Amino acid sequence: KKSMPFEKFRTRTQPVNLADLESRFDAGDEVTPESLREKGLAKRSDPVKVLARGEISKKLTVRAHGFSAAAKERIEAAGGTCEVIDA
Repeated sequence: KKSMPFEKFRTRTQPVNLADLESRFDAGDEVTPESLREKGLAKRSDPVKVLARGEISKKLTVRAHGFSAAAKERIEAAGGTCEVIDA
């Protein structure tokens, strides 16, 4: 294990699932890393990545550092938009 130091190559992100967005945000809201921290979904200052666990039916504007392909597809299918922001 010590012969391959992976720690410096590891990316640090905070996962946020679609189910969390569905339960904590109202339709038409703008989701940002700051609003996720206010709602208790993002606790550290690491970049936020939205993942596709769960369903979403609300139209949201989501700004995050990354999206899984399935999460982006589901947000857009619900009428929302996805914007990738820089770290």
